[in-house]
Amino acid sequence: MAIFELVKELFFKGELTLWESHTITVFVTATFSTVAAYFIRQQADKLTTKAQAAHRKAAGIIQNIFDAVVIIDEKGTIKTFNPAAEKIFGYKEEDVKGLNVKILMPEPYAAEHDGYIEKYLNTNVSKILGKNRREVPGKRANGEIFPMDLITSQMRINERLMFIGVVRDITDYKNAEKELDRLREVEKQILENLQREVSIAAAIQANMIPKSSYLFPQHPQIKAFGVARPAKEMGGDFYDAFPIDDNHIVIVIGDVSGKGVPAALFMMETMALLRSKITKPKKFASALVTINKLLCKNNETNMFVSLFVGLLNVMTGEFRYINGGHNAPLLAHGNGRFDLLTVPNNILLGVHEEAQYEVSSFQLEAGDTLVLYTDGVTEAVNDQQEFFSLERTIDVLTSTYADVKVLVHGLLNEITAFCGTQSQSDDITIFALQFNPDSVVSESPVFFEWSDNLSVGIEQIDEQHKTLIELINRLYVEMVSNDAEVETVEEILNELVHYTNVHFGFEERLLFDFGYRDIGTHGKYHDQLRNQLAKLQNKVIESKVSVNTELLGFVKRWLQHHIAIEDKRAFIDVRMKLGDETEGVKLEYQP
Repeated sequence: MAIFELVKELFFKGELTLWESHTITVFVTATFSTVAAYFIRQQADKLTTKAQAAHRKAAGIIQNIFDAVVIIDEKGTIKTFNPAAEKIFGYKEEDVKGLNVKILMPEPYAAEHDGYIEKYLNTNVSKILGKNRREVPGKRANGEIFPMDLITSQMRINERLMFIGVVRDITDYKNAEKELDRLREVEKQILENLQREVSIAAAIQANMIPKSSYLFPQHPQIKAFGVARPAKEMGGDFYDAFPIDDNHIVIVIGDVSGKGVPAALFMMETMALLRSKITKPKKFASALVTINKLLCKNNETNMFVSLFVGLLNVMTGEFRYINGGHNAPLLAHGNGRFDLLTVPNNILLGVHEEAQYEVSSFQLEAGDTLVLYTDGVTEAVNDQQEFFSLERTIDVLTSTYADVKVLVHGLLNEITAFCGTQSQSDDITIFALQFNPDSVVSESPVFFEWSDNLSVGIEQIDEQHKTLIELINRLYVEMVSNDAEVETVEEILNELVHYTNVHFGFEERLLFDFGYRDIGTHGKYHDQLRNQLAKLQNKVIESKVSVNTELLGFVKRWLQHHIAIEDKRAFIDVRMKLGDETEGVKLEYQP
């Protein structure tokens, strides 16, 4: 306005009277206001037109939307009820408009609804407004309760607070979900039935493989033992051992192509044919030819099997054998090193109907041990994708105590330790046979024998050493001869650990009282055994393997060394202080 006055004075050069100046100002102001009002009115009309169009568009959307839309005021009164809502709830809009929205709800939701609105208006804190879609029950005009998805929000219409609910009927979805759950339950039941049937089949298969602490108890000059560990519930590896007359036994190991149920069925067929066709020593050579022809017939799945079959005269040690594409067995003379047995190069069984099989033979001598195995042994893989290998297999068997059961379990334990966290990828089967024609083999061999050269010359210490050796032998008998449960092995092992600590405590106090000069070093030897025993004790518990050859070998070697070298050196000093160089000193000593 000040600018207008300034322009006016400059234009009229200050010659206007007060009345003239005021009249001009009023005229210009009125003209400007009129023009401004005209433009404002035009803009307002445009905005009104747009608002009306938006309102019509929104109403059209609400009327034609697939989901039900229900708009209520702050009192819960229904203001809008679109066609989709009519279809879902079964009411006409004119029937529900003006009524409380709780007529669309079952109890207890209907009784609580007004309280929700009142609490929100008082506190402005909402539990459901603006939240994600949630599932709630709705109520139709006919009283039917049905599941629905609900989204709620608020808005102001003509300055009035309104609440909008968007509803979708999910009855069909829930029914489909129930049907899906039913089908899943049926599928689960079918799977459980199949698993049960597979378990039964696996048990039948497992029962076909010989089970005994030692096989052929009627032939004390023979010790035989085997283990088959399938990679899946059912496998294609197997071993068998059976007599065909008073003087001859048959041993066999095989590996069927593939894994699982098909391999297991082919395996059982092969085992049945072996027992039914190899019935006499003179038929040994021709039996495999017949078995091969039968396996080739109706073999639409093109399965095949590698076999090593041996015929042993238990009186003379003559061993005749046929190898059908299988791994060559390992043979050790006495306690010597294991080496590969030379085998003929025959074809796998089930491949060619007219195949012929060459027979070889050799003479088993006293103390000889034969080990049969499948490629799951040498091809076991560790975390670094390295094979267990034939060389490692030979080294493990050669360094293990020469009892067939210890050999088999010792090799299994080494494979398990080698593989680490790598899962077993192939079936593993091991069978061992030992020939001792000149002696009757005890079912409970003495693993660790006391001898006079182990005496330290102190009667109490010698008796304690004998007790330790007795516990070690008990552990061996339970592990190897009796097929004891892991719990039994743990019990004896706990007793061995406890008595070892008692014995060491007695030794250390005795040596201290008699002033042994190197008692610190001697105590360290004791601590080494305590720690190693504790580790092996945990290993037995964790692995749940009853025959732990690492434990047996360790306690025997350690105690032999400790008694023969460390204890003898220490107790020479004690005997010298007693003034008695003779063996078997008895102390009146109660520390």
